[in-house]
Amino acid sequence: MQQNSINHEDDQPNNIIDNLEFQSVLDIQNLNDDQFQDEIPEQNNHMYKEQQKNSTPLHQEIHRNGDQRPQPELEGEFYKVSPHFLESNSTYYCTLSSRRFTYYNIKNREKPLGILDFDYQKYIFSYVKSKDDTYIQSFILQPEGCEKKFEFVVPTRTREQSKQWVSLIQQYIQQSYGYLNNIMSLSKYHRFWRHERILDPQILAQAQTGDLLIFRTRGKLQNLQRSITRSDYDHIVMFLKNPWEDPMLFESSNQYGVITFSYKRFVKTKSYENYEKILYKPLLNVSENDRILMYAYAEAQIGKGYSLSMMKFFKKSTRQNFFCSELIAYVYQLMGFIPESEKCCSFLPGNFTDEDKRMDLLKSAQLGPDYIVDFYYLQ
Repeated sequence: MQQNSINHEDDQPNNIIDNLEFQSVLDIQNLNDDQFQDEIPEQNNHMYKEQQKNSTPLHQEIHRNGDQRPQPELEGEFYKVSPHFLESNSTYYCTLSSRRFTYYNIKNREKPLGILDFDYQKYIFSYVKSKDDTYIQSFILQPEGCEKKFEFVVPTRTREQSKQWVSLIQQYIQQSYGYLNNIMSLSKYHRFWRHERILDPQILAQAQTGDLLIFRTRGKLQNLQRSITRSDYDHIVMFLKNPWEDPMLFESSNQYGVITFSYKRFVKTKSYENYEKILYKPLLNVSENDRILMYAYAEAQIGKGYSLSMMKFFKKSTRQNFFCSELIAYVYQLMGFIPESEKCCSFLPGNFTDEDKRMDLLKSAQLGPDYIVDFYYLQ
């Protein structure tokens, strides 16, 4: 890959902010072009084809359905048994749809507190009947390979539906990809049920221009950087996609400036192993014509330089040098998704995640939920 020249702004003060570097996903991994092949790694490709035959996870239809969740086949309230002895059981709103069980705070049904996706993990299911065999008293979902149990007690108001819940949960588990293929990879991840997840082959199949990948990098320097910027994430890239090529990643980094490179290359070389966590963030409610225009705006920035300094926050940007999240914010601003009055240099990678409520986009555009990217699905 040919390295771009980098223009640095003049008179930048020498302080800790100036020494921070939002590293490229290429900066921290020496890529071997001889090892790179165009196809998806064979085990992932085989897994993805099999999954398409056996199941249709919600995540494959993100752009088609926008941020609208499918209507649940069943919904109701249950008492969730607390794993802590001194805590009392709490009431949760629960749904069952598309081979997954989801529970929410009874007062907030927007953000799930637990997502038990039967396609991504094998579950052991058990239940207890009443003495007269007329209703279900409680049921337990346990991820195989994990000590964690999700136990729910059936309140009086839900008893009439209890057998229907048990029957459908059993049916979904037995039909799921996780059960059929004995998948237990998620069980090793801390609190994996707290997050939406997506497989990297699914991203390859559906990523569109404007979608984002947001990174949390391993390393002491990156930990320091995140503490200074008060963000859980330290790098961000944007997808560029046209009909005649595979998804490309668009970014600005201290070594290369503004560049694009292949998402397949990133996966093939296992560059993801340098990161504690990677989020996929779809851009929703955007027309195909707008995505074409966004692609053109992004392409016009390629070859520009990298810059991160305190001076950016006190003077008008030349728009010739960008750090990673500033670049993404600038392209979004050109599209009218971010107000012209906003300073693009004030946006950090974490501002684009669910953890920061700042990103209310204009023109009906919307950033979808955070999806943790799973590269270890078959391990």
